[in-house]
Amino acid sequence: MTHAHFTALLKQIDSFPALPMTVNKVMTVTGNPESSAQDLMKAILPDQSMCAAILKIANSAFFGLPGEVSTIEKAVIVLGFAEIRNIVIGKAVFSSFQSLTKNNKTNIRLFWEHSFTCGLAAKILAEHLGYSPSEFFIAGLIHDIGKLAMLMTFPHDYSPLLELSEPNQSRSVIKENEMFSIGHDDIGKRLLRRWLFPESLIMAVGYHHSPLLAPTSRISPLIVQMADILSLIYCNPEKLNADDVIAIFKDFLPDNLQIWRDNNLPWEVEKTGIWYTELTQSRQKDGAVLDILSAS
Repeated sequence: MTHAHFTALLKQIDSFPALPMTVNKVMTVTGNPESSAQDLMKAILPDQSMCAAILKIANSAFFGLPGEVSTIEKAVIVLGFAEIRNIVIGKAVFSSFQSLTKNNKTNIRLFWEHSFTCGLAAKILAEHLGYSPSEFFIAGLIHDIGKLAMLMTFPHDYSPLLELSEPNQSRSVIKENEMFSIGHDDIGKRLLRRWLFPESLIMAVGYHHSPLLAPTSRISPLIVQMADILSLIYCNPEKLNADDVIAIFKDFLPDNLQIWRDNNLPWEVEKTGIWYTELTQSRQKDGAVLDILSAS
């Protein structure tokens, strides 16, 4: 039975439609150091829905530029190539799974609530650690994308909220492997490879439950793993404060501290309380971005 599930999932990935031409053009332009702002505008302008999303997000509290960005030209100049690329990727990923919302509205909303909060947490961690906030926001946002591919394949047998109800992160992946012979992390990695996403994003998504197994870019999955934990805590119905979060890491997740240190990532357990406080503030301030990304 599990082998049949595995085969069906691989067929689903192989049959997945390519991302819109706009995304491919934007990734090509932003990946070329000789590209100009004009090149990027030419890639975006034919896609009016994407333009609208970029302008709405650019003028949201997320970037602190309310009402200041009125054209795509100004968005490209003010935000830069990396931010534009990541907005385009985020919007395209939401659009690719739009059909799931019809029959799974509540579950999909909760799924994206967790994913979006994970993206915000990853952004905060990146800011503290000196990495690209925009890239880590997208990494956190799409870290569980494999779950949606699994839901599309098995709409009656798979729950994308398994991890939200399973306090042990690794246990949710174990359950998936028992049922389907593959986990959402591996499915996500395969799907992003098909879409020709950057290697750092592939590593972040494919190894966020097992960062030490990542063959390259190990820092990416380590940060997304931490963001995932903070998001799960935030999304828990029992609202916790910074001191509660510090206690959770001290009592239940002491290995994370040593793993971060072993990989030259600075972390004292008290920082988790600071990150969580900032996440709570960011989630309340930046919620409009989730609505923009999920709008059809």
